[in-house]
Amino acid sequence: MLLWPLARVVAAWFPYSVVRRARLPKGPFVAVINHFSLLDPPVAGLALRRPVRFLTLDEIWGVHAGLDAVLTLFDSIPVTRADRQVLGALRAALRHLESGRSIGVFPEGRRVAAWGEVPLKTGAAWLAVGASVPVVPVAIWGSQHAMPMDGMRVRRAPIRVVVGAPIDPKPFMERSEPVAALNESIRSALDRELRRLEAAYPDPPADE
Repeated sequence: MLLWPLARVVAAWFPYSVVRRARLPKGPFVAVINHFSLLDPPVAGLALRRPVRFLTLDEIWGVHAGLDAVLTLFDSIPVTRADRQVLGALRAALRHLESGRSIGVFPEGRRVAAWGEVPLKTGAAWLAVGASVPVVPVAIWGSQHAMPMDGMRVRRAPIRVVVGAPIDPKPFMERSEPVAALNESIRSALDRELRRLEAAYPDPPADE
């Protein structure tokens, strides 16, 4: 997969490390990843060590030729903010899962300056429930310093990743609102791991 050379470049250039990696499901899964930076897809892909097809907001296409090339290499599924088009992208992702392959979702829907800035969208939980596949939470810390939201500037800041324990959607099927209940479990898992990473790896000094 063409993702791996790019991911290895990221790992070689940045002080990158996986703090903890849980055992992944044998079959397909939905990876849910917090989103600080454009570096997050290759970072998550490297940590997961599995081919993953990402859902990507269509607004970032056409911003930069290099970024377009990366999105093409990733075979990204473009997502628009319009409701009908979102459903179309989710159905394409659902077919991908049903074919035995994995999907990556940034449930915040866009890059954010801080975790918790926006509520999580329910697309990842909807896919996991619909395809009856596990959710794998992936917490990334430090990418916000390596490539901030304010442009394409890159610096060699440390990036840490936790691949959390898979969340089985089956117990949530009995709830009155299974997607909402699973989405809250996803939020809690990412929140817990990001708080641990933030405590263990505080922000670097501004002049680094």
